[in-house]
Amino acid sequence: MPADEPTLGEVARTLARFADDTRSRFAELNTAIGLMVTRDLYEAHRAAMQEDIRELHAQLKAERDARAADEKADRDSRAADRRMIQGALIAAGLSLVVTVVAAALVLALGLKP
Repeated sequence: MPADEPTLGEVARTLARFADDTRSRFAELNTAIGLMVTRDLYEAHRAAMQEDIRELHAQLKAERDARAADEKADRDSRAADRRMIQGALIAAGLSLVVTVVAAALVLALGLKP
């Protein structure tokens, strides 16, 4: 046998290392494939997530609409309160004016109250 060729023992050890390495890599690959999610499961999960997002959008829109309606009702209530207060002040002022005018007429005409 020439000196630069490997012996049968070296070839056997190299083949054994190669076989062990190949076995371990296939085991890693098998584990990785086992951890992967199937496309059907992924699509089902994605569809469910999209549906959840649509529901959340609908709930958020409903809450925003309800808040806007509450704010409008509050504004309308405050405006009605302002109108009522202004009306009461105007009525009180007019009542005072009528009382003063009536008193002045009574005094001017010499009528008894």
